[in-house]
Amino acid sequence: MSKRSPAVKSTRSNNRRADSGNHANRRPFVVLLTLVTFITGTSALLLALSRPPLTPDTLYAVETQDGIQTIFQTTQPATASRWQYIYVHHSQTPDDGSGQTLSSTSSTQADHFVITNGQGGADGQIRINQRWQQQQPGVYISDNCISICLVGDFDRALPTNAQVQRLNKLVAALQNQLQIPAQNVIVRDDTNSPAGVGQYFPTTAFRSQLVK
Repeated sequence: MSKRSPAVKSTRSNNRRADSGNHANRRPFVVLLTLVTFITGTSALLLALSRPPLTPDTLYAVETQDGIQTIFQTTQPATASRWQYIYVHHSQTPDDGSGQTLSSTSSTQADHFVITNGQGGADGQIRINQRWQQQQPGVYISDNCISICLVGDFDRALPTNAQVQRLNKLVAALQNQLQIPAQNVIVRDDTNSPAGVGQYFPTTAFRSQLVK
């Protein structure tokens, strides 16, 4: 059996050292690649879980010292000849869910205004739906009736103080601007139905705040 020459042994030893060096050089690259992959995957997951941003389909009333300002900044002008009644009801649900109330047509909510209760929207926040922005009729009562929905089941609990306060301001602003008399503000006493306001709604106190 022939002996391996020192040159061959030296070459193999050098190759092993070179392979070891290559592995050492590749290690930072592998660590960096793994980190980048993790960050990218985490970012994608967070993006998938995040709620979509608000679209122009939903606006919110802004109050100043002069009252609720944005409700009359509509695509089509709001006029007294167009609107003669105001209808108030509850959603008969604990929250506003997907943002729809009694029913919906396509992506448009059934009501002109929705006042949220802190579950699914800020407490007392007035949401302005596209029906009002475009001065389209609601789906309740009549074509010349403005529909306002208070989120909550008032057959089981009271509306929040913020909801009642915002409702009073909203109805007063609509009455003054559109010359709607108190007798044309409709509050139905239907119980166990989203067509009414529920047995715990403060109907007497609400009516006492209406513009006469």
